[in-house]
Amino acid sequence: MRKREEGRLRRSGRTKLPKWRGILAACGGIALAFLTYFFFLNWSVAKNFEGTSALLKSDILALQLDNPNLASLKESQAHVLSQLYQEQETSALQLPSTKSAIAKAIQIANQVSQEIDLRYKSSPGGSGSASPSSSSASTQNRTQITQQRQNEADNQQKLNTLLSSNTQNPSSTADSSTAVPQSQKVTKPW
Repeated sequence: MRKREEGRLRRSGRTKLPKWRGILAACGGIALAFLTYFFFLNWSVAKNFEGTSALLKSDILALQLDNPNLASLKESQAHVLSQLYQEQETSALQLPSTKSAIAKAIQIANQVSQEIDLRYKSSPGGSGSASPSSSSASTQNRTQITQQRQNEADNQQKLNTLLSSNTQNPSSTADSSTAVPQSQKVTKPW
């Protein structure tokens, strides 16, 4: 009876596969589909990243000019950052080199955006758009930062003076009460 059934299936063009072969074929198909998706995704992200990094490089070069158009650079950087964050969304399926390159580009783009914001706020057009209260707060902030830097410079100068006077005195291990200044040292004739 089994031979008859196999003969009938062969004549009809259908052959019955064992279960393990069917399962193996299904797993192979799923694995092939996943690998295809993985490589296509990485290729697509790499292509997009090339364009985004080229735009980031052009923004960096434009920022180095004497009078860059800060408003257009700000818009461009917003676009660059959104593109980079979109590319980072699939980081679980990305190659490690692509993942690290995108992370580094995001870090650089954030720094460029901060620099653009600082220049935009300090430019005449950027500060004019701010409200008077935020403008006075910004001026007060700058004054505090300048004062703090001046204090740090003064402290550094005092430290340098102390270090230089200590290295000129040969008895640097002696305490300051027993140290004799250079002008009061007596030279011996022998």
